[in-house]
Amino acid sequence: MSVTEAPAGVSSRAWLRSHAVLVTAGAMIVVQLAYRSWATYGAWYHYDDFNFMARMAGAGPSPAAAIEPYIGHVMPAGMYLSWLADAIAPYDFRVTATLLLGMQAGAAGALLWTLVRMFGVRPGILPPLAFYLFCVITTPVAIWWAAGVNQLPWHVALFAGLGTHATYLRTRELRYVLMTVGWSVFGLAFYEKTVLLFAAIAFVSLAYFASGTLGVRAVTVLRTYARGVAVYAGVLGVYLVAYVAFALDFAPGAAVNDGLDQVVWNMVGRGYVPALAGGPVRWEFLDQAALPDPGSAVRWAAVAAVALVVWEIRRARTRSLRAWLLPAAFLAVNALLVLAGRATYLGTQVSLDYRYQGELGAVTAVALALAVLPLRGAVEPVERRRASELLDHPRRVALVVVTTIAVAAVSSTGFVRHWQTHDPAQAYFDNLLGALRADPTRVVLDDTTVPVVVMGAYSYPDNTLSHLLTSYSDETSFPRAAVDRVSTVTDSGTVVPTVVTPLEQAAPGPQSQCGYRIEDRPRTITLAPTGIDVLPDTREHSAVWVRIGYLASGPSPVTVQVGDETISATIVGGLHALYLRTGLVADAGTREQVSQVTVSGLQGGAALCTNDLTAGPLAPITSATQDAS
Repeated sequence: MSVTEAPAGVSSRAWLRSHAVLVTAGAMIVVQLAYRSWATYGAWYHYDDFNFMARMAGAGPSPAAAIEPYIGHVMPAGMYLSWLADAIAPYDFRVTATLLLGMQAGAAGALLWTLVRMFGVRPGILPPLAFYLFCVITTPVAIWWAAGVNQLPWHVALFAGLGTHATYLRTRELRYVLMTVGWSVFGLAFYEKTVLLFAAIAFVSLAYFASGTLGVRAVTVLRTYARGVAVYAGVLGVYLVAYVAFALDFAPGAAVNDGLDQVVWNMVGRGYVPALAGGPVRWEFLDQAALPDPGSAVRWAAVAAVALVVWEIRRARTRSLRAWLLPAAFLAVNALLVLAGRATYLGTQVSLDYRYQGELGAVTAVALALAVLPLRGAVEPVERRRASELLDHPRRVALVVVTTIAVAAVSSTGFVRHWQTHDPAQAYFDNLLGALRADPTRVVLDDTTVPVVVMGAYSYPDNTLSHLLTSYSDETSFPRAAVDRVSTVTDSGTVVPTVVTPLEQAAPGPQSQCGYRIEDRPRTITLAPTGIDVLPDTREHSAVWVRIGYLASGPSPVTVQVGDETISATIVGGLHALYLRTGLVADAGTREQVSQVTVSGLQGGAALCTNDLTAGPLAPITSATQDAS
């Protein structure tokens, strides 16, 4: 019989009453998933998402590519899921959204399971569950793939790992240690931050399953749970050594600098505390991003509300305050990580981004349960101290929870609507992919980088069109040589023809009717700077192209030497232009020169004349580029 079916002889109404807590919890999860479905299916890919797809599409399901660190992140499972979504349906966010919702459902289910495992089936588990489900901190990680594929599996590992560890603390059976390790390995496959699960494990063990001073508690835990401690320490030690040697990309000492106070204020005062009461309500919008920007009234109201709730819990329950050490410790770690690994080169404003404290919704939910409910089997459980004007009145608790959820819904909806309607990448790729599908021919493209609003310059070469359009290899071509036409993609995603920005140009040839005549012998032609500068909107890492406008007597293979490069091509008879992509770069910061080219290798008696030889980066054909050329 299913756990959701009423036993024979028991009415559905009676069964619902006896299972009211679980039914209510299930209904809350359904409501959350319905809201997140609207939020997630209306979103699209953003920034780092393209890095994941480009890396894995180019390498295929390669373990080396999957485990390669990405800006300090080691996330092989996340890379494989990115590859899977792209392989199923390239640039179809519905596949990715479904994966995100599946992970969200898994995290919600894991929390419910853990709350039951640690505290039993009781109404008191519903407020912590509600806080996690609707806290605004978890909204960005639920709709942005790059954040969600890290955070949501980490939430699953945190919840399930604490549940199995708490069972180990009660039973001392080693199999629960191995289950906990299994959950940690699962989380570490997505996010290195899962190492903090072991900090949560240590906290629960010391705070609730031992007594005395911190030293006495530590000795008690070491003696009582020696096998578990040894296993946990071994797993954690091996991972940390490997991570430091293989993936650590910042100096931990950088966490101590002048920006610490601003980072702490941003993360705690403007981000975390307002979110506890449903805030921030108001957002500061930066392109697609939205950063919490609560007004002073919201901040003070949140401080007052949180203080009143914490005080009332402390007044009515013994040993409640220690529970709040858990989110406090996570906040401290997050602040140091952001300061050392991100703020040092992105500025302290980045610390406002909720993704850098994305697990605080999960950790705070656990802390709320620990502060109010007695942990099963604990040596020092929470106990009732006196009657409470809040905790002993379910309707008042429900009012607080519903009010917080309502404010959080306003905050989350503001974030989601902005995210859904201000995604430059979606418009860019809609135009680009639409043009590729509509063109019956294979489009010859310059392999440029995409605009920085789509992917950052630090992503090179994954931010080039050839890396991003691997799944469209039948519709695109990125050759070293092309005849007559090479297209490029504008900032809006439109495919347009190009012209060479003539940074260098050959002088007129010696023959009045032919310029430079080339037959069966090699001919070297010198190019001189024209004085024309690189156009302001030239993309970073733009390749230098050589354009040879020619009149040929017939088709023939041809070889063009540019510096140390040898480019093989084919010319066709008549009046045409040969485009050659070199390995040189010409952009705002770099200007490498061709200086000379050597043309050779004509066969079958073919000859060509050219008096039109230029070199420079390609640019979309506009009135400005035509005037420059």
